[in-house]
Amino acid sequence: MRKIVDVRTGVVTEDPTWQPEPVPPPPPPAAVTRRQLRLWLVRNGYTLAQVEMLIDALPEPQRTEARIEWQDATQYERGHPLLRQLAGQLLKKEGKEFDAALDEAFRQAAAL
Repeated sequence: MRKIVDVRTGVVTEDPTWQPEPVPPPPPPAAVTRRQLRLWLVRNGYTLAQVEMLIDALPEPQRTEARIEWQDATQYERGHPLLRQLAGQLLKKEGKEFDAALDEAFRQAAAL
């Protein structure tokens, strides 16, 4: 609700239908650290074994490349095609719903 004051008369009226504009969330970070992402996974009910199973299901040479990325990266980039592929399978979301979920995951992970 907001109050409206007529500056000429001083009369105050209320507008019960007014709602403030929602504040958009901050943009997601482009990358999070290995520690941040793994902590986010565990704290949100995912296991590292689930990620390993998704990697194991990939065909070669993508499997080996994915394993190197997963085990040796010091940070994970939100826009990396492999991360997006695995995250889509793990989060079980598609399209805009997936993008919103991944953005929120990266925001939360960055705070850890």
